[in-house]
Amino acid sequence: MKKQQINALTATRGFAALLIVIFHFGLERFPINAMQPFFTKGNIAVSYFFVLSGFIMCWTYQDRLTSYSDYIKRRVARIVPLYWFALAAYVSFFIWQHFHHALVLDADFRIAALLNIVFLQSYFPHYALLVNGPGWSLSVEMLFYLTFPFFLAIYNKHLRWFYVITITVFALSQVAHIYFVLHDNGSNDNWHNFIYYHPLWHINEFLFGMMGCHWFDVLKQRHQWLFPFLLFALITVIIMYAPPVFHNGLMAPLVLLFIIAVAVKQPRILGWKPLVFLGEISYGIYILQFPVYAYWEKLSDKLFGDLNTNTFFYSYVIVLIAVSAICYSVIEQPLRRKINALGKK
Repeated sequence: MKKQQINALTATRGFAALLIVIFHFGLERFPINAMQPFFTKGNIAVSYFFVLSGFIMCWTYQDRLTSYSDYIKRRVARIVPLYWFALAAYVSFFIWQHFHHALVLDADFRIAALLNIVFLQSYFPHYALLVNGPGWSLSVEMLFYLTFPFFLAIYNKHLRWFYVITITVFALSQVAHIYFVLHDNGSNDNWHNFIYYHPLWHINEFLFGMMGCHWFDVLKQRHQWLFPFLLFALITVIIMYAPPVFHNGLMAPLVLLFIIAVAVKQPRILGWKPLVFLGEISYGIYILQFPVYAYWEKLSDKLFGDLNTNTFFYSYVIVLIAVSAICYSVIEQPLRRKINALGKK
């Protein structure tokens, strides 16, 4: 039996995706620039997605994972169509620039494009962010998807051992990450990319999310209520004033408490349909942000001339949301249904 979607958590995905868009393109825009200590660490929202992914997948599949092939088919249906569409759109933009504006597409670009197609770019630091940069996290997610059934089997049959594995992986990951950050002098981009984007350094976040599924079941059964908005305020303050070492999951325990609090309490405001829909199209907002920015920059210049930076950014956000909504309706949902239906009689 398919479990009902937790709408409040779906809504939070929309905010997380927009936070990453602001981190990439809007830090200097008014009034965002008044909260720069928070928004300059907006990439932590990617960690939020990783923890949330572990939580949602465990909650969804813990008692209904059947065959590995059917599970992989559903995961492919969930992320691949729009991912490939975004990649194709961005590569097409560069090819157009190559032929019309003499942009040089070197061997690195071609290799990176091929690695992106098969979700392997994050394993090779030099290519992790080339082409469609946000795609690095989908390379990480693909590792989560491939290994999830193995971890779920341990979770279902040996919960204590799952806790031991998760806490051990988390502790080792944080010690290694902090050590690497302290010894990163910023002179080597490949070293930086290895520290922040290699999939192995993020598996701890996914496992922590899975562990939170057990906490959620316990708290829900005992009717113990947490306070999501107080937790969110605490996370905000920590992000603003703490050193930038959270990108690889150091805040996972606190983030997970927030996720559980939202799932248990389900604040009414986060169940508002427009916010839930924003969460449903959040994947598009995230993966299409670079292609849409590139095309809108050219198109807006032709349509409106030289827009001021604030007008351009907010018009870009509106266009990005609109394009994501369209892609959700004409690409994500239809292709997901068709792929899921493959092999069924």
